[in-house]
Amino acid sequence: MGTKAAKSTRPERELVASFAKGLLLLSRFTRHQPAMTLSEVARINHLNLPTARRYLHTLKQMGFVVYDEQSKRYQLTSKVLCLGSWVLESMDLRTRLLPYLNSITNEMDITASCAIIEGGEVVTVERTRSKDVVNLDLTAGSRLPVHATSLGKAIAAFLSSDELDALIGQINFSSYTPHTKTDPKQFREELAYIKRHGYAFSDQELTLGMKSIAVPVFHKNGKVEASLGVSYPYHRPKINELEQVLIERLLGISVKPSEAPGLIRSVKVHR
Repeated sequence: MGTKAAKSTRPERELVASFAKGLLLLSRFTRHQPAMTLSEVARINHLNLPTARRYLHTLKQMGFVVYDEQSKRYQLTSKVLCLGSWVLESMDLRTRLLPYLNSITNEMDITASCAIIEGGEVVTVERTRSKDVVNLDLTAGSRLPVHATSLGKAIAAFLSSDELDALIGQINFSSYTPHTKTDPKQFREELAYIKRHGYAFSDQELTLGMKSIAVPVFHKNGKVEASLGVSYPYHRPKINELEQVLIERLLGISVKPSEAPGLIRSVKVHR
């Protein structure tokens, strides 16, 4: 009995809480909140001011954050890229999906991306750009809101109930344009629709003038692991015909483990 109890508590004893809090503090800096005051850092991380100051001082000494005397705010430095950029570049997912992205962009002059969900946000793994004027300045590692992107919704729709509940608890349902949906209940209803039809739309929900479509990408074990999608100006010529082609193309890539890679399925498009 005593041995079993010791084994069950060992992971907790080996957890370095201060190190975990430091990593979490770093992750709180996002695209939408790239700089924060000491009090903001303390509040978001549930720390008192002296403790938050010590964490920030340590990260500053290590070169991961910098302090702006004029604005009284802390922000990340480029040194944080060494923590994760090589991971994205070496991911098997990127290797598998990059040929599809290149093919779509080269053949249709449309921006294509693949992404994963991490920490309640969409993380772009790879992106191939078109010549369209409306184009977000994103690179590998860019983070986006789940609820306002087709890339995020395409993954969320195929999560298990427990995984989805946990994800929704992490999402900050902020509004980015007048078209952004910020009601969690409405978000769940949209995900149910996406799951039935196999693809997700975002109609100017993140950026005015831009639409996007995405599909889930499934691991060989049958679980959703990523999403692959395209973005384009809402005024692009022959938009209805284009979207029909894009949906069929993307659904052909979004294959289940039992299907052959790249299989183009016969689909009925729902809007």
